[in-house]
Amino acid sequence: MIIEQTIDVLCLHLLREHSSSACVAPEAPRRGLAEWQVRKIHAYLKENLDRDVGLDELAALLGLSRFYFCTAFRKATGLTPHRFFVSLRIAQARELLRDIRMPITQIAASVGYQTPSAFATAFRAIEGTSPSEFRRRL
Repeated sequence: MIIEQTIDVLCLHLLREHSSSACVAPEAPRRGLAEWQVRKIHAYLKENLDRDVGLDELAALLGLSRFYFCTAFRKATGLTPHRFFVSLRIAQARELLRDIRMPITQIAASVGYQTPSAFATAFRAIEGTSPSEFRRRL
């Protein structure tokens, strides 16, 4: 990444020095993903909470490399793609936990967790409490 940035700076410098127009302003560097790209990823992840979605799949959705997507996504949202996805899953789980007729194992499966224990661990990491305790407090 440092090498790419150095090459970009060098190319920009050469263009400025050899340009016939002295008024050429350098293009501002991109800072993360555009808002529409974040919205597209958000919508895609919400539609696919029940399955594992990989980085390659998300990057391909925007036509980006996996490495660039990860870096740009984090700059745009402040979260890694994985952490963002887990947060969406837990937010959906919180809503589903309001329905006391729905078993926690079913909620875990509907938000993409293979086992109730994996779901409980992720839920506790975000919410600071177990899904059962969260439901009791409602």
